[in-house]
Amino acid sequence: MKDKNTIYVVMLEWTTEDGNGIDYYLYKSYSAAKEKYNRLIEDECDADISWVGSEVFDENGEVNEGFTLECNTNIKDNGERDLYWKVSDDYGCRYSSITLTKKEIIGD
Repeated sequence: MKDKNTIYVVMLEWTTEDGNGIDYYLYKSYSAAKEKYNRLIEDECDADISWVGSEVFDENGEVNEGFTLECNTNIKDNGERDLYWKVSDDYGCRYSSITLTKKEIIGD
């Protein structure tokens, strides 16, 4: 049975030369939060939507020189766990960070 005091927060934080932002998405279920988390990563990898998709990855999906990808999305743990996916420009201020975090609601 799911704890009524648990929520799952999906966050997209980004910075480019032109601006920055943080988007939060709150979910009651881990599966819905994970679906959103995965859709945000797909969007970031789309060259028509994001600088990440147009510059970071080559045609084989490998990270190009000058960029760093940090993530824990490839671990084969089926439990509810915190996830992160972050791409950064090694020579500039640009980055895109997507996280999924389980939070407990405290108080009345």
